[in-house]
Amino acid sequence: MQSTSTRERILAPLYPLIWWIALSVFLAREYRPLTIPDWVVIYSLAGILILSERFYVPVTEQESLNLETIYLIGFSFVYPINDVGWAALIYAVITSLRYYRTRWHVQLMNGFTFALSVIAAHYAASLLVLRPIDNVLPQVVTVLLFAVVYFGVNVLSLWGHLFFVFDGRGSLATIREGITLRSVIVYAIEILIGLLLSLALRNAGLAGALLFTGLLLLAAYSYRDYFQMAKHFRELSIRDELTGLYNHRWIQTFMDELVGQKQPFALLMLDIDHFRRYNDAWGHVRGDDALKEIAQVLDERRIADEEVARYSGEEFAIALRGYSLEQAQVHAENVRRAVEDAKIDGVEMLPGKRLTVSIGVAHFPSMAENKTDLLMMVDDALYKGKFSGRNKVSIYTSVLDEMKRNLALTDDDEELFRTIKVFLTFLNTKDRYTYAHTERDVRYVESLAVRVGIGEEDLRYLRFGAFLHDIGKVEIPIEVLTKRGPLSKTEWDIMKSHVELGVNIVKPIAALAPSLPIIRHHHERFGGGGYPDGIAGEDIPLSARILTIADSFDAMTTSRPYQRKRSMEEAFAELRDCAGTQFDPDLVEPFIDMVREIGLLDAEEGDDSKGNDHITG
Repeated sequence: MQSTSTRERILAPLYPLIWWIALSVFLAREYRPLTIPDWVVIYSLAGILILSERFYVPVTEQESLNLETIYLIGFSFVYPINDVGWAALIYAVITSLRYYRTRWHVQLMNGFTFALSVIAAHYAASLLVLRPIDNVLPQVVTVLLFAVVYFGVNVLSLWGHLFFVFDGRGSLATIREGITLRSVIVYAIEILIGLLLSLALRNAGLAGALLFTGLLLLAAYSYRDYFQMAKHFRELSIRDELTGLYNHRWIQTFMDELVGQKQPFALLMLDIDHFRRYNDAWGHVRGDDALKEIAQVLDERRIADEEVARYSGEEFAIALRGYSLEQAQVHAENVRRAVEDAKIDGVEMLPGKRLTVSIGVAHFPSMAENKTDLLMMVDDALYKGKFSGRNKVSIYTSVLDEMKRNLALTDDDEELFRTIKVFLTFLNTKDRYTYAHTERDVRYVESLAVRVGIGEEDLRYLRFGAFLHDIGKVEIPIEVLTKRGPLSKTEWDIMKSHVELGVNIVKPIAALAPSLPIIRHHHERFGGGGYPDGIAGEDIPLSARILTIADSFDAMTTSRPYQRKRSMEEAFAELRDCAGTQFDPDLVEPFIDMVREIGLLDAEEGDDSKGNDHITG
């Protein structure tokens, strides 16, 4: 039994050759003495077909007019079909010689198909009107029948070639992909132009064909230049000039299309770690080179249905159409490793002596119902990866969604939860630092609570309270919240009101009542003098005391415009100095031990965020 490759090598040239010979025999049977005018028509049409094979007239960026079809249709309406058929067969042989080393049989197949289609269409139209259509301008119905038969035979011939040569593999799928509304419209235009050519031939003979050919070649040159120019400007509008990848505008439009069509897709957002440090060390020219090298890595590792774009300065976006979250996570990890392994000059100045990326992953529609929510989710996932160590893949998770899953909520509670989600989203846009600071607080709080033996039920509400403890800041004026420098007394009083504002926002949700003391008292001081109630010692709920130490430690170890970021050891020293006054002394050492184990949850180096946190104690 022959292998598939052997079958293809034998049948690919044999199939069109047999049919070309068969069609030649058919035309020979219809033989009639050829006059000088017949030979003139045959050679003229064959020459025009050979010439037109080298040119094309674009209609859209994907479709062009088939000049061979136009000429065969025009000549078949005026001259004997035998002349047209012989011209097509001669064209097939001569043009196939140009590809004698490789794909000669493909060109022979094209020429045979043209000849077979026009002959079959001619005879079908002749049967309709019960007489030959030579030298007769066909009526509308005849033209329509001619067009349908020509198109149908063309398609059947292609299908037969695919079916017999490739053993039927993908033949129908290939045909379906090729027959689109756009291709049918282009074919209809070819029919109309063919009719115009037949009018020129009837009134001016072959001289009309020469004039017509000149006009078509002029159009071919003009429109080809136009479409090349249009394509160039379109590429400029959708491509990033530096990296050659798609740009921000294109990926936004692409996501709009997928969301509008309800097509599932995963979105990956990549951010280069420590890129500001790389730019500061080597300059922006070397930084641009690094961006191009990373873009090349992403482009080389593209998989099916993956689109890659440069989203912003050092951020890249990847859309994976039809991929599940799990598949996207696997691909994201492969991309992360590929960037990590890339040889990029100048990385010896960076931590780990390599350039790496953090990647956030989210999915539509399993996680988000629209593009805006999806972008916020993938951005949150990316940011979490940045402040929890970098060079990692982070899947979007939400403490708020976990609350909904773990709490018994009424319909009114569901509505309030949606309101809180809007508040948190708004807070994130007003002050990105506060939002990221809250995420770090949750991790510190959770780890410390486990270490000191907090029960599972209390731990759950402690996590919820830590997540919501700064939600009252959504009511603080943005000019106070993001002020770069010390606050005035009036501004400080406004800032301190965020704890009571937060309680008022969360209080209507009865299921979150155990979290309210955490939100209210996380700025009380163990030795007294805190706010809002000034309570001290064990009168402060344990959960609030845990949050206080985590909240202050994170503020000390994060870069802020108005204060120097402290090292981990410096922050430990500050915690010990304030034990018994600001912090519960029984929690300081367990917290220090815990941080030494899990490591410092650091924000991005050199962060120039405008957010502020004036309540560090």
